[in-house]
Amino acid sequence: MTDEFNVGKARHLVLCVEDEQTLRRDIADELSEAGYAVLEASNGRQALDLLRNARPDLILCDISMPDLNGYDLLKAVHAKGADYAGIPFVFLSALGDPREIVEGKRLGADDYLVKPIDYDLLLATVHARLRQVARIRSAQRAEGTDTDMATLSTSYGLTPAEARIAVALLEGRQLAQIATDFEISRTTVAFHMRNIFQKTRTSRQAELVALLLRR
Repeated sequence: MTDEFNVGKARHLVLCVEDEQTLRRDIADELSEAGYAVLEASNGRQALDLLRNARPDLILCDISMPDLNGYDLLKAVHAKGADYAGIPFVFLSALGDPREIVEGKRLGADDYLVKPIDYDLLLATVHARLRQVARIRSAQRAEGTDTDMATLSTSYGLTPAEARIAVALLEGRQLAQIATDFEISRTTVAFHMRNIFQKTRTSRQAELVALLLRR
């Protein structure tokens, strides 16, 4: 465990949703040791109950769970409104099926970890996603961007990941810079851009920016 994960993380709350008790406890222990506060839920229904009284900074969630699976929980979280839709959502799965990854990204998941969990990678992913959110909020304050993620999500049905990219474009950042700043691949950026074009009925970046600036 490296010290970089222990610096200033006590303020961050992570919700871990996993029906396998031993794995959930191991993940919670790793996160606690790294300085995070942790909420645990054994299924999607219990997670929604916890979300009535808490707003975590990040959600780690198994995909395959009875009754309410990870995809359904992600949809339910986004349905709670803009304040919850911006929470980074990281899927955990025992399967490395590319179709699961695509479906998760389509629904707005921010990342995807395959079991058995590599805990160094898990901590690095949590750290990166929380740092990404902090950078986005800092950039929005500095730029004074009038069009925020909540507005874009409501107006065009963009997922939080898509809305973040749209806001970054409005701030003048290029696609390569967005990939670097958000610590995602160019392929992931391109995937989200295709969805953004489709939802806004635009076909070019300049056309998209012009449309968003008119809001």
